[in-house]
Amino acid sequence: MDILRALPASPVTGTDELLVLASSHWQPLHLHSAGAFAMVAPAALLYGDVLRPWLIAAFATGALAAACLYFLAVQRGRSRMPGARLLLALCMVGLALPVVEAWRSLVGYAYPWHGPRLLLLLGLHIAAAVLLPAYLARRFGVAVPVWLRSAYVLALVAIAMFLPGFDTRSAAALLLSLLASAGLLLQVRDARDERWPILALVLAGVLALVIARGAFLDGPYFLLLAVLMGFLLMRHAAQLRALDQHNARLREERAQLSLQLLQRGIQPHWLMNTLTCLQELIEQAPLRASRLVESLADQFDRLRDSSSRQSVPLEDELALCRSHLDIVGLALDQSMTFDVQGEDLRLSLPPGILHAQVENALTHAGAVACAQRPFLLRVQRQNERWILELRSARGAAPHRGRGTGTRYIEASLAAAFPEGWRFVQGSDGADWCGRIELTCAS
Repeated sequence: MDILRALPASPVTGTDELLVLASSHWQPLHLHSAGAFAMVAPAALLYGDVLRPWLIAAFATGALAAACLYFLAVQRGRSRMPGARLLLALCMVGLALPVVEAWRSLVGYAYPWHGPRLLLLLGLHIAAAVLLPAYLARRFGVAVPVWLRSAYVLALVAIAMFLPGFDTRSAAALLLSLLASAGLLLQVRDARDERWPILALVLAGVLALVIARGAFLDGPYFLLLAVLMGFLLMRHAAQLRALDQHNARLREERAQLSLQLLQRGIQPHWLMNTLTCLQELIEQAPLRASRLVESLADQFDRLRDSSSRQSVPLEDELALCRSHLDIVGLALDQSMTFDVQGEDLRLSLPPGILHAQVENALTHAGAVACAQRPFLLRVQRQNERWILELRSARGAAPHRGRGTGTRYIEASLAAAFPEGWRFVQGSDGADWCGRIELTCAS
């Protein structure tokens, strides 16, 4: 504890004065060790000695706060990258630590507050020791076994409970955190150019902590935390802006492909064949002709509506597919079915991604083969992952390349689910199987 008291001016007579210092260590929370000394000096000297060491920490804290505000401004209204919440939590801890640490020197408090303040500091150090490696593991996608995470948490609990002295506990927790963070960074296989500056800062912190020990907590640690957190925040924000630019390019490509898909849905060749069939049906089967006109109008209405939306419910996408199959089935006078297996269909998709697969099947396998082998869509949900598997007739076509339909599906999924999609397709026995995997919270 640092307590500053302004003494009244001494009388000019030069009379001796008695300064009494009364202290007591009787409190419910007993400290491991405690010492006391008193120093009488000019106020300017004492206040200067107290304030000067905190100037650097104040500048570091201000820089960290500025970096945090910039990150929040960039993050606002955008999709979160992995570890964003952990990084913000670590930033809040980094801002709270120097405030709580400076509470003693700059403001002062009564003795009963000393124990709670020490416990609060220890809690913040433990929180920083947990959040830093957790963020790095999340940010770089390093898989940490459950047993190792449990052992790390137990080690921090043992440090907080059994080591003597608050400074010793805090220093040990931070040393363990920095070593764990360095170990995680060494496991990174991607983004090698990005991890080296972070690894250098972490190892510098390890070296400073080993050399300075307890003094590291009173100043160098704030500088290290401010530099490290500032770098992480700026890099995270820069990657978020790069992701936004990438998504903008994907949306532009998707818009172009959506127009192509809409044009493909009303292409003159397909429309001419449908109208020719309609002309024959008007004379031979008026009832089928009437149904074909209704299905054709419904198809165009749904295509127009889908092309202007970013996502549609799965039920609407299924209705678009069935409308298209109704037109083909009426033209062939054969039943075209689209079956769905799955209890939970509460999913929104980019418009046209199932419709594009249906069109590909009709183009490559042929309408007759698709009529003989119905379309089957299986929808499964596993925690936060959706799996959609569409099976159709394989036909005699030797290969389905990356045409407009496939490129539209991939661009749409990449724009809607930047970090959580997968699309594969290929022959599976007598079927052609398209599998879409999505990671989302819908």
